[in-house]
Amino acid sequence: MTSQGISRKSILKTSNLITPIIVGTNSVSNNNDLQVMSEKNLVDRLEKILALHLDKIIIFGMPKLHDSSGSQAWNKKGIVQNTVRTIRENFDKKIQIIADVCVCQYNLSGHCGILNQNNYVDNDKTLERMSNIALSYAESGADMVAPSSMMDGVVLSIRNKLDDNGFRDTKIMSFSKHFSCLYSPFRLTAFKKFSKIDKSTYQIGNSNSREILRKIEMDLLEGADIITIKPSLGNLDLIRRIVEMVNCKIAAQHVSGEYAMIKAASRCGLIDEYEWTIGYFASMIRAGVNVIISYGAEEIAASFRIH
Repeated sequence: MTSQGISRKSILKTSNLITPIIVGTNSVSNNNDLQVMSEKNLVDRLEKILALHLDKIIIFGMPKLHDSSGSQAWNKKGIVQNTVRTIRENFDKKIQIIADVCVCQYNLSGHCGILNQNNYVDNDKTLERMSNIALSYAESGADMVAPSSMMDGVVLSIRNKLDDNGFRDTKIMSFSKHFSCLYSPFRLTAFKKFSKIDKSTYQIGNSNSREILRKIEMDLLEGADIITIKPSLGNLDLIRRIVEMVNCKIAAQHVSGEYAMIKAASRCGLIDEYEWTIGYFASMIRAGVNVIISYGAEEIAASFRIH
């Protein structure tokens, strides 16, 4: 069966896809199959994305400067804040903007939170930082903020900060993030010298399904609008359980390692990349996922001409 034939029978639509945009000071392509986009090339990229009938993006920032606290993450003139304003100035509301809220790309440790004197993540101190980051994104024009740090209480802290500053309409996409090696390509893009970082104290283990479900319930009680599960490949069983448990939109992130594996297998001639991807993404939709975050969103939309 041809790729076009598979496409016509697919339940996947462009409305199901969210395109990740990694923004840095310079455009970079690497052997991890991830692309860092400079601000000066951003408008052209987004025009191509819109032409593919994709209208949702999530932005990750790669700053030029790093420090121990990751202060560039909440700088009102930071790379994500400037990017959001540029998009609003050029595209108004044609694109839904989601902004990732974390400090791992901005600090010196690569951890998702602020470290204490013993080099452990300080949950409470991190909440304050995450709230400030989220507010700066909302002020810049983001439609939705996406705290991916997995700190306890982060959704409530952000919701209160946004509400107190007049951003009650800004949505929150929370993450249930499992400890996994599948994030490595993104980490290597952000931190060339950090290939392995132990985040098991705040990311949930794969076998602990009860904790995952409790975390999701808590995020919803604290004010989350969308629940996101990552990685996607090993969690379809949980996604099905979550769909039956909650009444909100469910997202899945096809993370950098999953994307890189498909690319590598395709280059080796082991799989048909497009056939495998469309079948895998369709399985997520069947499981109950509403939207999929994928580095391959543009390729999928272009190759299958889904609408």
